[in-house]
Parts: sequence; C-alpha cells; structure tokens
Amino acid sequence: MGDAGIEREKDILEMHNLKDIDFLKVGHHGSRTSSSENFIDEINPKYSIISVEKNNRYGHPNKEVLNILDSSKIYRTDQDGSIMFKIKNNKLKIDTCNP
Repeated sequence: MGDAGIEREKDILEMHNLKDIDFLKVGHHGSRTSSSENFIDEINPKYSIISVEKNNRYGHPNKEVLNILDSSKIYRTDQDGSIMFKIKNNKLKIDTCNP
C-alpha cells in the first residue's frame, strides 16, 4: 500500500475485487491518512503487517487505525521485530524476531 491514502483506497476498491484477503501491508505506517474503515471492512484482512519504528515522532500506528484492524491479527515491526511468513504445503507459519 505504500503511502496510498484514503482516496487511492477507493480507487483500488473500484478497480479490483478484493474480498477476504489474507495479508495486508498496512499503508503509511498505520497513519490515520490510510486504512479507512470502509477499505478494511471491504478487504477484511486475516493478517495486517505494520512497518513502523518504535517511539516514532508521528505516533504511528494511529490508535483509530488499530481499532479498525481489530478483526485482523496485527503484526508490528516496532513490537514484533522482523516478521516472516512461510507457506509450505498449504500451511502458514509466522515467525518473528524481537527488535
């Protein structure tokens, strides 16, 4: 998602049929300018990954965004460190390495 904002999320929903996705790389470090409630409700991610620096000056990830993602299992690099998703024989394994 990069730095895609709410307007770009609307475009994505109009262009693609994204229902019940497995993984979402949360946009813009979990800021309030992305990951709108409408977008998250539509795509319904099982897992959400937020790349964010610990104690960053912007206060990312935003608490509202975390609340919007509450039905998703959230992984954050500031808390979980490195995050590795491995799929083998149709089985998912998620490994983290503390920062």
